[in-house]
Amino acid sequence: MPIDRRDMYKFPWSKADNPGAWVEVTDDCDLFCPGCYRHRLEGDRPLEEVKRDILTCRSLTNCGRISIAGGEPLLYPHLAEVVEFIARHGLEPVIFTNGEKLDRGMAVSLKKAGVHEFFVHIDSGQQRPGWEGKSEAELNVLRQRYADMIFELGGVRCGFNMTLTRRTLRDVPLLVEWVTANIDKVQNVSLIALRGLVMTGEKRYAVNGRPIDTSLWQSGSDDPEELTMTSDEIYDAVRAHFPALRASAYLSGTSRPETTKFLIILPLGAPRRVYGVVGGKAVDVNEVLHHLRTGRYAAGPADSKGGKRIFALSLVDREVRKAFLRFAGAAVKNPARLFEPVFLQCINIQQPNEIIDGEVNLCDGCLNQMVYGGELIPSCKLDEYRLYGGPIYEVGPERP
Repeated sequence: MPIDRRDMYKFPWSKADNPGAWVEVTDDCDLFCPGCYRHRLEGDRPLEEVKRDILTCRSLTNCGRISIAGGEPLLYPHLAEVVEFIARHGLEPVIFTNGEKLDRGMAVSLKKAGVHEFFVHIDSGQQRPGWEGKSEAELNVLRQRYADMIFELGGVRCGFNMTLTRRTLRDVPLLVEWVTANIDKVQNVSLIALRGLVMTGEKRYAVNGRPIDTSLWQSGSDDPEELTMTSDEIYDAVRAHFPALRASAYLSGTSRPETTKFLIILPLGAPRRVYGVVGGKAVDVNEVLHHLRTGRYAAGPADSKGGKRIFALSLVDREVRKAFLRFAGAAVKNPARLFEPVFLQCINIQQPNEIIDGEVNLCDGCLNQMVYGGELIPSCKLDEYRLYGGPIYEVGPERP
């Protein structure tokens, strides 16, 4: 059913005032993930070019964090230098990785360089060596391994990405159960709907008025149903098993404002014990105060251990008030609860860029803008520029 946004906060992010930006250091990779937009065309980028893009992103977007991606960034020989450069310029370096090359030694080295967070992409469509044919539930064992390793580093945040298909949508409750049980170790999880070009015979696409050769494009399907899963459906799958996990904030679509492109749920709790969630009013207060204090918006909760401080917003936020009352009730039954930390977690649901009735529908306030040719573009559009010279759109049968 459609998501009810009435009690949610719409993030005010814009192209020029945005909490996040994106830089790609290589398009080499050691895995292939379903829905991957990236093609292997150029290999490793020159370090000075990467640094120049970072400074341009900081200048144009007013960002507070830079996501380092690829390809697989852990294959990039100058990754530690990139992390150190971002941190030295007052920004938070976030590494998006499949984790294949991430061991404790590398993690320690990147922590010393200043890494703020690792986002590890794990899902059953990757054909990961040694994990072929494993279900999402079985892959929670692997996720736990990374969560424990990053937690033991201390001072580094941990997140996970998962691309969802129609087949794996049913596994969302198992993943959410695992994530909330690890609320002390895992700060973020992204549930991302599979997207790509519909490759049926009647579909035709163009760039800058010219038809394109879609055989060059690797992310697509001849089954439109596989590429139309919405954030509403993913949210329904979460709420069917965890009705208390209400979303608090969102981004809508550019051409279709009724679509929910980015949706966040903010659980408050302790390991294996969720007291409730943060509501839209509290997110609103946090964004306003963060911007007043730093001159930038926040991409999410800054302090995952600050759950008890959030209880102060019970006066303005109904959801926080309900969480506080559950916490107080648990403390009455067991006073030791008063001395336990309360953690804040972020579950975000994403419906990536798509073409609906010929129109491109992007996230209105994209967190992942990057520099290409001196201009800011959504990172999900990079290979459309690299392969075809611009963004892909759909054309009708009557036009070339």
